[in-house]
Amino acid sequence: MLVKESIFYKLKEITKDPRSYHLFILAVFRRLQLKKVTNNKQNFFQYRNELYPEYLNQGNALFYIREKALTFCKGTGLDIGAGDWPLPGAKPIQNDSTLNAYNLDPIPASSQDFIFSSHCLEHLYGWKNILKLWIHRLKNGGILFLYLPHKSMKLWNPGGPWVGGHHKWQPTADVIIPFLKENGMEIIDYNPDKDIYWSFHIAARKQG
Repeated sequence: MLVKESIFYKLKEITKDPRSYHLFILAVFRRLQLKKVTNNKQNFFQYRNELYPEYLNQGNALFYIREKALTFCKGTGLDIGAGDWPLPGAKPIQNDSTLNAYNLDPIPASSQDFIFSSHCLEHLYGWKNILKLWIHRLKNGGILFLYLPHKSMKLWNPGGPWVGGHHKWQPTADVIIPFLKENGMEIIDYNPDKDIYWSFHIAARKQG
């Protein structure tokens, strides 16, 4: 991960997403402020006077939220942006040319019992249309479970030293929950506070 997050990697990434070039440039300079430190025999990354546990850089946040997600996500469902750690029992949706977070055409409308997504929505442009697309694939009574980076995790903020322009925006419960309610979703569980992975979750049920 640290090699991938080098300054040279950030510069290379600018050419892949010109819309976010300013965020990649910010990340290059902010990377210089990042230090690895040890405190009480634990490794941390220090950034802007905050200590972040080293495990946050491993990309496996699913393992913390999995058990809670599985209490809601039952039946036939999707894990959108699954990466290397798909939710057990879910069909993993990766960044394929014909099936991805922006394009679920092969998935029939109102066909899924649940849609789970961990640390994906912040990578996407046009999040409102994306969520409408996902909701459209849920059955009435179907569950949408979102696991998202907490705004206090500055390393993951857009332009942050770990993510550069890969994170297009900063999801918060204050923004997402009203939108879900406006689009026929009932909030059944959420915690706006950061957990040990500096993340938060929202679970919502499609009404109808």
